[in-house]
Amino acid sequence: MRITIITSPFGCIPPNGYGAVERCWFNMGVEFVKQNHSVCFLSKKLKGKKPVRYTDDDSAQLRVIPVGGYQRRKSIYSDLFFDLLYSIKCLVKMPRTDILMMNTFWSPILCRLFKYKYSVSCYNVERYPKGQFGLYRWTDAFFCASLVIEKSLVTQIPTRKNDIKTINNPIDTVVFSYREKERTNSDIVILYHGRIHPEKGLNLLVSATNLLKKKHYRIKLVFVGVREVEDGGGGEEYVWMLDKAGGGDIIWVDPISDPRLLAERIATCDIYCYPSVAEKGETFGVAPLEAMGIGRPVIVSSLECFQDFVEDQVNGFVFNHRSPDAVQELSLVIENLIMHPDLCKEVGSRAYQTSRKFSNQYIANQYLSEFELLLDNHG
Repeated sequence: MRITIITSPFGCIPPNGYGAVERCWFNMGVEFVKQNHSVCFLSKKLKGKKPVRYTDDDSAQLRVIPVGGYQRRKSIYSDLFFDLLYSIKCLVKMPRTDILMMNTFWSPILCRLFKYKYSVSCYNVERYPKGQFGLYRWTDAFFCASLVIEKSLVTQIPTRKNDIKTINNPIDTVVFSYREKERTNSDIVILYHGRIHPEKGLNLLVSATNLLKKKHYRIKLVFVGVREVEDGGGGEEYVWMLDKAGGGDIIWVDPISDPRLLAERIATCDIYCYPSVAEKGETFGVAPLEAMGIGRPVIVSSLECFQDFVEDQVNGFVFNHRSPDAVQELSLVIENLIMHPDLCKEVGSRAYQTSRKFSNQYIANQYLSEFELLLDNHG
């Protein structure tokens, strides 16, 4: 099977990129290749870096066609314009293929002009559906990152219900595997990794830990991720605000593209918190699932997307970010974990077991089964 994957105009695939979607799809590509399928990425070109090339044997390989990409702007209209340019370039460069998997805004609209190049077109729905999906009439199948996204998409295009399915994002369960915490001092380390952006609810976490510090708990906050606006972060002013609120004690770590180094960093924490408040922005949550893979107790907000893998007080903890007492509620969850280290270990162990169900191989097999059915139906 020949599989072509178009990724975002704003993010690179590994080893140079650190976006969750790009990382997930690169891992899927590697798994497809391991099962003797041919995979081609059309991905943002990073200046000064050689194109990624993965070779398994002479009959199955993963190759990358670099395409000139762009940096995000503050305006959604600018991003859509550059997405249009990038999508056109990708479709022009795209080789003949059996399966076309798309991750840009415009490619599902434009792909019909290039129908001679592919047999089946698919769209990876990683964002809450807005008004554009009615325009994607030429797309044969939609694969949603979570059940809440599937439900929302079915509501928007009910006549396409049979073409919509949920396949969760994977993690590398070999890299993100159970590790004991090596305690070097008495500080409790709470870690978050992802975009440093207001929609991630990091102000709630800072305020919650401030309450605990007043009770004389020794806590260190570690924030790992992009901070610049052009990379999807909240910018210098937002970082300054968080740092001031945290008393200058927050440890800032640049984004980590190497998954092994990222896993090592996560393993240094006692508690992992992902307090996102992005009601229409969060669609699955690869980051907290990676922390679960390390065996850490994970705290998430009550966004519905996290229900695909977090069960409150069983393999993780959920606080109500919509509550007027959200900060107090989050602080109580953290305090309970600090006071009961055995609970941390017990929940972390169950979190690890849950994460095994989201391996690259398992998720890749789901996609391959769906691809085969689509090709049979469109043969």
